Amino acid sequence: MSTTNLFVELIVIGVSAFIWLVLFIFSVFGYAWVPIDLLLSPSAAVAILAVTYVLGIISDRIADTVFDWIWSDDLRGPYFQDRREYYNARRLILIRSERLSDLLEYGRSRLRICRGWAFNSILIAISLNTFLWMNLSDRSSIWSISIFSSISLLVFAFAAWFAWQKLVKTEYQKIKEQAELFAPRESEEDE
Repeated sequence: MSTTNLFVELIVIGVSAFIWLVLFIFSVFGYAWVPIDLLLSPSAAVAILAVTYVLGIISDRIADTVFDWIWSDDLRGPYFQDRREYYNARRLILIRSERLSDLLEYGRSRLRICRGWAFNSILIAISLNTFLWMNLSDRSSIWSISIFSSISLLVFAFAAWFAWQKLVKTEYQKIKEQAELFAPRESEEDE
């Protein structure tokens, strides 16, 4: 996987973290103080991109920790006895086949993006509702926007989680199958 691809992946994840963080800041401090024309300037875009990138790194690591803690063993169990066996099989593929290694990294990129958006979509829903209830005065509009956005964001979070789960299972299955193809070569070389 190229550095550019990884950078873009973290920006994509970081956008979702940036959204909920900005909504949270606006909830706490209001938004009247924000100089919109300054934020839309090219110089601000560089700073926003940098912050988005860092937020992508941070939220990816947090989402990875949370998802690994909750679902890792259940998803890996049917394919590998433990982490060590999984990492050994993955390392075998990375060493033996550049093409399969590239496909593995592409799949992992999609997996990380889905995981990041599943995690951050829930935080967007919380921050958006906090923002709506703390900053808008028309209660009937707040209810409509809150209900619609909450349902939409939670459906999106579930869809991203579901895609992540399917991608993880597919990765485990492919790594197991591909590593088994290379395993006989390993034992032949040892002789």
